[in-house]
Amino acid sequence: MESLTRGQLAQRVGVNLETLRFYEKEGLLAPASRTASGYRQFAESAIDRLEFVRRAKALGFSLTEIRELLVLQEGNTQTCFEVRDRLQSKLVVLLAKKAELESLEAQLRSALRKCDRQLKQVGPQHANQCPVLKQMAGSAG
Repeated sequence: MESLTRGQLAQRVGVNLETLRFYEKEGLLAPASRTASGYRQFAESAIDRLEFVRRAKALGFSLTEIRELLVLQEGNTQTCFEVRDRLQSKLVVLLAKKAELESLEAQLRSALRKCDRQLKQVGPQHANQCPVLKQMAGSAG
């Protein structure tokens, strides 16, 4: 089995050295063994583990949740049910965020239309009365 230095591992996985240090400190990556001269050596399996972390992050899991998923992966007991439940929870959160963002988009578009209407009515030279600022201040607008 080939061993990798921290730099080699970082390059193979496409992360920076600080990320590796952080993951090692957080327990997402097993501590490396050391050579006689003190260099860290990681097993090839560290690549798979880091790829797992990257994919889980891409699905929106936090580092704490990823740590829990890694424990599930290593335990092999009823994991599919637990992972499904975690995915469903993630999806519920995502859908709520999506609805919130869609609402924000609608509000921003509405505010933009108000500004555009105001600018068309009075022209850019006399556009010192912004209806959106009035609305934010609580005035009628």
